[in-house]
Amino acid sequence: MVRQIGLLSLICAGVFTAFGASAQPLDAYERDAQEAIRELRGEMMQHLQTEMKDKGPAEATRVCRHLAPEISNRIEADTGWEIRRTALRVRNPENAPTEAERGVLLSFETRAMAGQSMEAMDSVRLIERDGRRYVHYMRAIPTFEPCLVCHGEDIPQDVEAAIEKHYPNDRATGFQTGDLRGAFSLYKKYEPAQLRRAAKDEGREAAPKLPEKLSIGGGRYGSPRQGRDLFARHCAGCHKASDLVTTVYGEDAAPEANLCTFLETHGLTDAAKDCDIIAYMKALAATSD
Repeated sequence: MVRQIGLLSLICAGVFTAFGASAQPLDAYERDAQEAIRELRGEMMQHLQTEMKDKGPAEATRVCRHLAPEISNRIEADTGWEIRRTALRVRNPENAPTEAERGVLLSFETRAMAGQSMEAMDSVRLIERDGRRYVHYMRAIPTFEPCLVCHGEDIPQDVEAAIEKHYPNDRATGFQTGDLRGAFSLYKKYEPAQLRRAAKDEGREAAPKLPEKLSIGGGRYGSPRQGRDLFARHCAGCHKASDLVTTVYGEDAAPEANLCTFLETHGLTDAAKDCDIIAYMKALAATSD
């Protein structure tokens, strides 16, 4: 037993030593991967909402079947990331996890059972593949309530028929809100020198100065500074703040209706938090005018 503990300690020490020196470059890759996922999720959500509204959930299954790969391919070409979606229980057999991905998925389940939030549950590491080093980034995909139409326990008959037609070996049903639905799995060649040069050459946009307090109308006020922190904690995993400002927060829009409804899948039901995030969005909109 002592030998096993000693061996485990040596292995862990070796892992931390190997990756400790690369922590900063991996942080940059991690942010890059998160940005790619935000773009993918944003486009998929937009198409899904449109299909669900216009044609119903049965027809909306084509978004995952056809549009998701098209969107992924375009983002891959733009970013250099290889993008997969995988799960312990998959709908499309082609998305079955590798042994390494399965290990990370199981760790996500364990972390979720320990009480960790899946909103920001991820993993980043270096791997060897085809004689080269790659960054492997995975991010958990939680099951939200809208997902249950196609992945829940009580699926409408027309949706069930569409799934059976296209995915006869489907195993991705029976989920409940809050379950681990799966994960995004991204791979990219590890080239830290190139990444450092790009970061040095890229002019970073200065963070806007935010007021402490801002009127959001109707006699209500919010703190843009607190809203920025709340947005980073609850929303940044899927949404880019500047994108929400330009696509959701319009000059004549009611922010509660447009913004809070748009973000409700993240569980933001606390009015104070919503007020602060609205104030943050309004402050960003003002700085971009």
